[in-house]
Amino acid sequence: MKKIIHSAITATIFALTLVGCGSTEPVPAPAEPAVEEPAPVPVPVVEDPPEEVLEEEPEVMEEVAPQPEVSLEDKEYKRSTTNVTVTKETFVEDKTRILQIIEDLALYMKNGDFKGWTSYLAPESYSYWTKKPNLSKASQRLPKKGLRLNTIEDYFKFVFIPARRGRTVDEIRYDTETEVNVVQVDADKDIVYYTFTKINGKWKLTLPKNPD
Repeated sequence: MKKIIHSAITATIFALTLVGCGSTEPVPAPAEPAVEEPAPVPVPVVEDPPEEVLEEEPEVMEEVAPQPEVSLEDKEYKRSTTNVTVTKETFVEDKTRILQIIEDLALYMKNGDFKGWTSYLAPESYSYWTKKPNLSKASQRLPKKGLRLNTIEDYFKFVFIPARRGRTVDEIRYDTETEVNVVQVDADKDIVYYTFTKINGKWKLTLPKNPD
């Protein structure tokens, strides 16, 4: 009986020895159950309102049409008709006819053709310069002292011709539709050498009267 107990004790000790010698690693402690963290609550994002951008309207540049070049003829027409309303066609016709008359007058002056000169003279001017008082008054203004005007032919020789000999006229100027001055353009001023009046559709030479 003692032998059996002894054997049992020996077996038990041997078993414990095997257990103790089989592993020197510590036995891990049982893992703690994982604690599930609550999901984060999303924070609402408040966006700033978009900035209002003022869009500038593009500046529209009006296209300026090029001005047509004004011809010399148009410039003269404008200068000549400042006081009246006359068509360009009428202006050209009147100027052409008046300059033709002046060419005839130049020939009459050169040749001393009194009769030819009077053919273009306005009736009122002819009547005025046939009167003795008017001729006498004009005599007092002559540069040559002692010279007297006794007839309208004297006026033609000693007043009309000397005042216009060698003068060149360039343009006409309307006072009215029936009264035109023929001028020499000198810088920015006009020098009047002839005046014409339209009588019954024809241009007649009008002579200046004595100053009052």
